[in-house]
Amino acid sequence: MDKAAKELGLNGETFTIVPTEATQPPAAPAAIVAPSTSRPVIPVSDVSQPPTQGPESVSVAWAEREGTLPFGGALPRQIPAPELRKMVADHILAHPDTYSEAILATPPSAYARAIQGRDRWGGAIELGIFSELFDVEICTFDVKGQTLLRFGENKDTRCLLVYSGIHYDRVAFSPSEPPYQESMLPPELDRTVWPTDDAAVLEKTQQLVAQLHEMHYYTDPAEILLTCDVPGCQWIGSGERAGKEHAERTGHVALSEIKDNALLTCQTPGCGWLGSGEASAKKHTSDTGHASLAVIPDD
Repeated sequence: MDKAAKELGLNGETFTIVPTEATQPPAAPAAIVAPSTSRPVIPVSDVSQPPTQGPESVSVAWAEREGTLPFGGALPRQIPAPELRKMVADHILAHPDTYSEAILATPPSAYARAIQGRDRWGGAIELGIFSELFDVEICTFDVKGQTLLRFGENKDTRCLLVYSGIHYDRVAFSPSEPPYQESMLPPELDRTVWPTDDAAVLEKTQQLVAQLHEMHYYTDPAEILLTCDVPGCQWIGSGERAGKEHAERTGHVALSEIKDNALLTCQTPGCGWLGSGEASAKKHTSDTGHASLAVIPDD
């Protein structure tokens, strides 16, 4: 969150959505970037990444500030994830009235213990806690719904995140020169906090989110079509919950996402159905009740 970020009095600037994978520790809240909603993670080989084609080409011109909102870049430093998890756990245990079992849907001690594990994701509860700890409003844009959620209103400053459904990217304002398509300076000079009365930054980010939505830069864990990669197991299921149930039932954790262009066949005896992609598979299952599908290898 770059709590120490200062106003940059520069003529040319660039606005950047910065993916957090290529990051190095440590510093300050520049890295409140954890996937959403506290729930178990299935170790899926392809599901953990949004669509890879084209997001770096997305940009929004900002002539009034002599800059753009391009997609791409790297976060120079961040608080290591284990430290962030411990901060959340400590805060929950220190405020039992606020974070009760009714709110967490589990005993606070169990939640605090679970959130420190690598198999858990953080979401709204964690963003609210980070807002308190770092005294900053966190504005999160959901790409699929193109909606804005605010955590910690009535703050003096805000930071911006873009949520793909499985991953958060920060919004960073980077110095640049004409034609304002890319930053020419180190990411250490990025600006990641703004006054809460700066409405323009929300408007421009919304435009960027609209472009990301149009190119389908989002994943709904409840809708993705999964297949089991364990040799001999041709299981196919829809959604993260189905994947979790399959893993618990069989011990198979090598799951991957079925891409929309994958060719599928129905294994129900007497059914010769063939189809391509998630939508087609769901329709076939809905129409016939046949749930035993398999991917036809692309040789």
